[in-house]
Amino acid sequence: MHVSMALLKENALERLKTAWNAGRLAHAYLLDGPGGAGKEWLTAQLSGMVLGVSADDVPAHPDYHSVAPESKSRRIVIEQMRTMEQALQMKPMRGSTKVAVIHDADRLQPQAANAFLKTLEEPPPGCHIFLLTSLPDAIMDTIISRCIAVPLRAASAAAQGEGERAVGVALVKALLQPGGPDTASGMRFTRAFQKATAAIREQVTDELEGELKQQLKHYRESANAKWEESREDQIKAQAEAAVIRERENLIHAAGQVLAAALRHHHLPSESCPESIAGLAKSNPPELLLKRLSALERTRDLLARGVQEGLALESGFIGMIATK
Repeated sequence: MHVSMALLKENALERLKTAWNAGRLAHAYLLDGPGGAGKEWLTAQLSGMVLGVSADDVPAHPDYHSVAPESKSRRIVIEQMRTMEQALQMKPMRGSTKVAVIHDADRLQPQAANAFLKTLEEPPPGCHIFLLTSLPDAIMDTIISRCIAVPLRAASAAAQGEGERAVGVALVKALLQPGGPDTASGMRFTRAFQKATAAIREQVTDELEGELKQQLKHYRESANAKWEESREDQIKAQAEAAVIRERENLIHAAGQVLAAALRHHHLPSESCPESIAGLAKSNPPELLLKRLSALERTRDLLARGVQEGLALESGFIGMIATK
């Protein structure tokens, strides 16, 4: 099974289950996705499927083997890979299958990666290998070429799409309100925008915290307090970076609404949505350009580090109340 489009973890699991049931599950997969995409969850489910146990029982199974960065440099070193190879070459202690998992495969030292190439290309019978990464570009091409890539996307993508739609609807409502847009409608749009951002923040944070819990479950023998604290800090940084990225997408969605109305002035279309046609009718091109400029100023304020609430309120009121 080859996957090119990023999937939700549940969809990826269904596809791989189908391959397993048909006897077509490959021996090596690279599970690639951002924080919160569910790589740990998917690996636990797949490992349980291969070993014939529940996902919760996987870490204690004698035929389950995993490595993760443990050195001071947080790298996977050659000794770890040699230990895993030795374990994989032995006969399974139960049944006829084994699972090998390499967490944070982008942290493999070159020597460690090279030492594992032969096993990765020709693993022992019944052995399935799962490599996990958020940074596939940092993995050696010789490793990637020996795996089937399964790109994953965060479930928050659905929330992001809903947020973009909500922002578009709120903007149209603010600009087409009876009596014309004013400061109050600018404030209402700001609140709608902040609500969409908050929903994405909550979704992203929940997914990343869920991934941390899965990692702690699998690393419980090797994880220490310092590692856990470091990982929690990393998750907070990942969540904030994701929210900033999606906030930019929400601003872009607002700009797309204004741009669509501007296009309708120049290229009228009978298939144009009624809301966009209404915006074009009530906003001459010069005013739409002013609103787009105000939206761009909002983006600039955020980029300069102005407090988010102040930047949004100032920018959006300027965008909507402009005459």
